Amino acid sequence: MKTRFKYISSIVAVAAVLILPACEKNFLDINTDPKNPTDLPLTQILPAGETGLAFNLSMNIAGLNAAASTFVHQLVNFRVEEYVVDGTNFGNAWSGSGATYGLYSGTLKDLETVIEKGKAVNAPHFAGVAQVQKAYVYSILVDLFGDIPYTEALKGNEFLTPKFDKDSDVYESLLKLLDEAITNLNATTSSISPDASNEFIYSGDRVKWVRLAKSLKLKMLNQIRLTRDVKAEMNTLITEGNLILNAADDFQIRFGTSSSPENRNPGFVANYNAAGQRESWVSPFFYNVMKNSTDPRLPYYVYNQLTATNNPANPTDYRDGRFVSRRFASQGPNKSFDQRNFQSLVGLFPVGGRYDDGAGGTGTLTNGPSDAPLRLLTSYTMKFILAEAALTAGTNGNPRTLLEEGIRAHFTKVNAYAATVPGSVQTVPQIPAAAINTYVNAILANYDAATAAGKLEIIITQKWIAGFGFGIDLYTDYRRTGYPVIPDPVTDGDAETQAQRTFPNRFPYPNSEIQANPNAPAQPDVYTTKIFWDK
Repeated sequence: MKTRFKYISSIVAVAAVLILPACEKNFLDINTDPKNPTDLPLTQILPAGETGLAFNLSMNIAGLNAAASTFVHQLVNFRVEEYVVDGTNFGNAWSGSGATYGLYSGTLKDLETVIEKGKAVNAPHFAGVAQVQKAYVYSILVDLFGDIPYTEALKGNEFLTPKFDKDSDVYESLLKLLDEAITNLNATTSSISPDASNEFIYSGDRVKWVRLAKSLKLKMLNQIRLTRDVKAEMNTLITEGNLILNAADDFQIRFGTSSSPENRNPGFVANYNAAGQRESWVSPFFYNVMKNSTDPRLPYYVYNQLTATNNPANPTDYRDGRFVSRRFASQGPNKSFDQRNFQSLVGLFPVGGRYDDGAGGTGTLTNGPSDAPLRLLTSYTMKFILAEAALTAGTNGNPRTLLEEGIRAHFTKVNAYAATVPGSVQTVPQIPAAAINTYVNAILANYDAATAAGKLEIIITQKWIAGFGFGIDLYTDYRRTGYPVIPDPVTDGDAETQAQRTFPNRFPYPNSEIQANPNAPAQPDVYTTKIFWDK
């Protein structure tokens, strides 16, 4: 029986006791004293933290994921259109607002409470699970924002104005935290251990949590490979083999199908709410990359509402057959027309939307399965990471073999999810083996003919295609490697695209944090300053 996530609007009432006091939008959001939490058991605090992680990293409206996906040209989102991004964009994800559950004010606060309480009641298994998630969330915050509050964060009255730790120092601390988490997860005794009733990601399976901890270490080491020699550390992890290498171990957050209480994938709700504002468009660039390579995953990725005979009521900014979208940084006369009943939507595999069977029709909140998981660190992702490391850092493994395994693992993942769609919702076919083989063989032929730089481009581009739905890591990959090659609106040859700004190398801090915390740094120039691993 699958345990499903209920995202923030339907979080259990007892967890809300922890959340609601933490949502004032100022620097105190990241300084709630974890040593004096509301007296709730670990079995109720941990699910609250996991719920916050699910909501804030999903493809929700105005979130981190949607912005990152836009910067790597998988989506077009008006909130960060033309690369215009500033301190007004990400306050909700950082510290929350109203009922919104921020990463500092909610997720990290709850995880820190579990760690402290777990130590106090001799429950290392609970502490270990929370430590892995803490390391993951902080690593994402570093990847997006650079220097962040860490050593003095979440310390209550002890540090009311926490300093911002250097991004590289935080990374090194997180690697040590993951080692501590592994020790706690492997503890022979624990007064209480997480299980399926109170831990929603791995149902309390500590073996899988250890694999995630080691996989996260390997991912982080790969990301800093240009800053120091990480080959030996990575080879140790590779030789041990206790990594996420099978789909059953994927770090993903499962959703459900209920609308009352709401527990559907937030990306599904954002894309298929025809009555609301569909703020994200599928990027024409991403669509054409898949179309031009005859990628058989395209109808699983993109649902075209346009039927064979209908035409949009208003002129379109971009149209190719039934695919309707708008270009990034478009200055064209048709960019602002309302196309919600005709624009192509994010499809089945990323968010649980519709499979494009060619019939078209308006996407609604009732005609998709809605329960696609948020895939954060998967077996296919690990194969691409291992391929990159083998090619660039000389770690163990054959990069070509690992590339092929990554592509095939992703096709298997798409087919596995397609097989779960009830016939009452839609008939979804499997991608045929012949189509998979044709695609894989074409990629491998290109790989064999490529230079070393070309080989890296192919690995990262295939990872970018497979990662549709979680753009944060893809944004990191692009900044680290320069791949995939994405269009520049100024030089793309299209007279009607013109970005106001250049590509942003990082996310800006929320204005609320800058204004309220005297120890916060000045707002960095996001277009010229870089995260430490971006060489």
